[in-house]
Amino acid sequence: MHDDVLMTADRIILAASELFQEKGFHSVSMKNIACQANVSEMTVFRHFSSKKQVLEAVIKKMSYVPSLKEVFEGKICWDLESDLLLISETYQKIMTDNQLAFLITLREEKTIPEVSEFVRQGPPQFKSFLKKYFCSMQDKKQIMKNDPEALALTFMAINFGYFFFKVCGHEMVSISDKQYIETAIHLFAKGIKI
Repeated sequence: MHDDVLMTADRIILAASELFQEKGFHSVSMKNIACQANVSEMTVFRHFSSKKQVLEAVIKKMSYVPSLKEVFEGKICWDLESDLLLISETYQKIMTDNQLAFLITLREEKTIPEVSEFVRQGPPQFKSFLKKYFCSMQDKKQIMKNDPEALALTFMAINFGYFFFKVCGHEMVSISDKQYIETAIHLFAKGIKI
């Protein structure tokens, strides 16, 4: 039974993502979401008490923080290039899988302040994970002494910039994720290794 409930909620979230992106939050009704998800309107209300709650679920689903926390807490091997590749691949996968939610946040952040507030929580957490990692790598004498915040922000810009160009760059990106990530990480790591 729990799997059916989860599947239904996921279908509702996916349907809402598509509709919010296509029409905008304010132009979509709970009835539209139900129709798109192929469920009754009552089913939507059983899972979500309001359209705003559906939007919050859509945006929450796109959070990369839990997956990155898992990487930083359990998968780091203290090899700079390997670690940064893993972090970048994880980030790009999550962002790509949730690009509809990302586009919704761009579209609705001015009209729904709560959207902006939730989205702003991710980058500071990502930056914090990276700063701790770069400090540890400096302590281990694996990278040159440098400002950990500057390193974190540069690394974040490399990743977010690429994702943004893929999604909003009107076919500006013509290489594969793998090729970009490997090249970017190699160059970044080469610049800070001892």
